[in-house]
Amino acid sequence: MAKTLRMTFAMDSGKEYTMNLASPKEGLNEALVKPAMESIVTKDALLVGGAKAVSAKSAEIREVTTTKIFG
Repeated sequence: MAKTLRMTFAMDSGKEYTMNLASPKEGLNEALVKPAMESIVTKDALLVGGAKAVSAKSAEIREVTTTKIFG
């Protein structure tokens, strides 16, 4: 089962941006992820189409199961 950490940021353009990171380490929780996301915001490390991240909106770990049918 493939896992992805999905971090969503509110942008100063009024839109949202979701960053996906493959294979996150086990045991991630709010106490670990939220400060990292806030650091991205305070350091202006995320710029998308001229818009800056203004806040950490949400984070989740997504698990996907792929079943090969043929090929």
